[in-house]
Amino acid sequence: MDDKGQIAMDFLLGVSLVLIAIGFTVQFVPGIFISGSTGEDRLGYAAYRTSCILTEDPGWWSNSTSSGTDWEAHPSNVQRIGLAVDDDVHSRLTETPNMLSKEKLIQFKLLSESSETEFIRKLGLFDSVKGTQMNYGYNISFLIDGQPLVMGNYTMVTGSSLLPGQNMVKMTRIVLIGTGNISVFDGRYLSRYVGNENIASISIMGPVTENVTIQITNFNVSGSNAAFINASLNGSTLIQSSNYTVQKRSPSGNFGSYALSSPLMKNDSLRIDLNRSLFSSNASYQLRLNFNDVVFPQGSISSNYNDNVEKRYEPALLVVEVW
Repeated sequence: MDDKGQIAMDFLLGVSLVLIAIGFTVQFVPGIFISGSTGEDRLGYAAYRTSCILTEDPGWWSNSTSSGTDWEAHPSNVQRIGLAVDDDVHSRLTETPNMLSKEKLIQFKLLSESSETEFIRKLGLFDSVKGTQMNYGYNISFLIDGQPLVMGNYTMVTGSSLLPGQNMVKMTRIVLIGTGNISVFDGRYLSRYVGNENIASISIMGPVTENVTIQITNFNVSGSNAAFINASLNGSTLIQSSNYTVQKRSPSGNFGSYALSSPLMKNDSLRIDLNRSLFSSNASYQLRLNFNDVVFPQGSISSNYNDNVEKRYEPALLVVEVW
């Protein structure tokens, strides 16, 4: 008999793996259940939660008889603030997270200005310390091309400014924001004004509640000096900058100021934004867009803006700062 004490290698390896797993669990599991109650962990938790609610939740309203996600139409009964677009107002979830509603954004801004206490409570921007509600400092902004989004008469920045020396956590999310309506036309099929192949003809039925935005793609260029010249409405020439603006899409995909000295190419896109005050009456308006070296096909009637209108969404950043 051999009375020496020995340990099999497979047993030793197995015990080592079990001890490593136990050590990992002891270190890792408490982090899963962190309450976010101290320091930057607490601020990070609040910033992340707020950004998720705003971008992934359509919000909710209710009263004694009804409820839904269309809280922007019932701001006095809002229970939870969320900005995501939702086609089914009876569902508490959305199929389009990170796509934000223009109408909800405006009501979001109005709520923040009318009652900050209720705004903080319904967005959850507070913590309870020994039974006392402690509100977070916050700043929530929506940026397009690095600048605060202006929607109607409102700048989409809410909250206060960070004081020197305060700890702050920032959360940034990429979103699509509804900025109004748009009608997109393929220039190869856009009707011409009778008697002039270089003028596109579009009919618009008024009144309208927001600016009329038209985007034209795929130009039928007929010369080296292709360019947009001017626009007229019911026979009267409109004044650029005061009545309308024109932008051309850059290679990066964004729309910027259009330089008339830069010739149009067949793959360019133009966006023409007309002031809504031009279409205040209950009447049909005839818009003429005059170009040089651009040919439009013959059409018996004008192309129709209203038949082609759809929601316009633009990429933006949501920035949530909490301290």
